[in-house]
Amino acid sequence: MMDDSQEFLSRNRLRWGCRRGMLELDILLGGFVDKHGFDALSDDEKIVFQNLLLVSDQDLHGFFMGGVKPESEAIANVIEKIRRAAAS
Repeated sequence: MMDDSQEFLSRNRLRWGCRRGMLELDILLGGFVDKHGFDALSDDEKIVFQNLLLVSDQDLHGFFMGGVKPESEAIANVIEKIRRAAAS
């Protein structure tokens, strides 16, 4: 179990990873982390989210706003959770 300082550092790294070149993605991903949507994910989904941060901005934009469906069902599920969280 992480202590508070480790959790804070981990959260900061995660938040930093959400910073993107496209403002729309920055707001969408960062908002998901800030509003604790990330905390509601399962451990496997958290790994998917962290791997999603390694995807190019152009691909992410296609997934979130361009109607492109990811090949991975796990990624598609996490993207849908992020979308729902942003809409609420």
